[in-house]
Amino acid sequence: MQKVAGDKSNHGAGNGRRRTLLWVSGAWTLPFLGLGYWLLPSVGWSRWIITTFAILAAPIPALLFWRAERGNLQGRIAAAEEDAAQLKLQLETVRYRTSRLREELQAADRQARLSHQLTLLGQFTAGFMHEFNNPLAIVAGRIEVLLEERKADAELCSDLEQMLKETRYMSNIARTLLQALRRERGGEVFDASDPQKALGDAVEALRPAAQMAGVELVDEFVEAPRVDVPEHVIGEVTRGLINNAVEALRGRDAAKAWVRLEPYRTAGARVVARIEDNGPGVPASIREHLFEPFISQSQGRERLGLGLFLAASLLDMYDGRIRYETREGGGASFVIELPPARFTRGQPYHWFAGGTTE
Repeated sequence: MQKVAGDKSNHGAGNGRRRTLLWVSGAWTLPFLGLGYWLLPSVGWSRWIITTFAILAAPIPALLFWRAERGNLQGRIAAAEEDAAQLKLQLETVRYRTSRLREELQAADRQARLSHQLTLLGQFTAGFMHEFNNPLAIVAGRIEVLLEERKADAELCSDLEQMLKETRYMSNIARTLLQALRRERGGEVFDASDPQKALGDAVEALRPAAQMAGVELVDEFVEAPRVDVPEHVIGEVTRGLINNAVEALRGRDAAKAWVRLEPYRTAGARVVARIEDNGPGVPASIREHLFEPFISQSQGRERLGLGLFLAASLLDMYDGRIRYETREGGGASFVIELPPARFTRGQPYHWFAGGTTE
């Protein structure tokens, strides 16, 4: 406080001396006025002229001083405005960084809670799959026995074979699902699969359910090379997407879903399948998080929102991809990309050279 008071006192004293010098500066014309009175004849008009000149010229130092002061003041104002602009910019930068840090902290908190949820889910699933596989193996074994005992009944054997196929499919999915939740690929050895067959089996398995829901299920397949993804993985991903489409279309007029296998034209490119529907599509608010766990379009609590997350996880284990696109004309379109299997016995080199075999 004493320093501030001293600065103000010095500033006031400096201003007082400046005002005194400013008033005294007007006397610079007095010597010239006296010299003119002495040299010029004592004629009224000549002395009047020189007096007028002296009076008019007296403020010149003050005017020059105030002009310089005005320039200094404008310079200080400009510097102050620039400093204010810099401070405002720094403040906006601090606010932006604070906002980013807050968002990163919130994202880290969400990620930590999500990791905890996935850990608990993985632990639960591991125990569940263990208990699930035991009765499943018993059922599969009993079906095999029935097939042997009732092999004379062709119609019954056809049904039993379909049941055995679905049972083995469930066993494969249970094993692969556990690996997907753990984010690890097992050491299993599998043959390259035929995407057309995998998609066709999924369509035929769900066609009755689609018909009951009033949904027309259309398959459009073309020839494509085998892919380096297990058949049951393709089937599980496709079934999940078809189920989602049927649920979205339930109760709608002219409900229709398509399962397409696109033509394979470029050697070495990915095999592309599309599951589309003419339903309401996916809300824009969740599209960016569509393949994250616990994200669901369902309004109720009956769905956990793990289907698309598991589909993406399963495909990622085998270098596959899935993405969402808005369908032209309305509806949803899920695109599945599968890596082609190179140089297999079933689909040899000609698929990647662009030629054909005899």
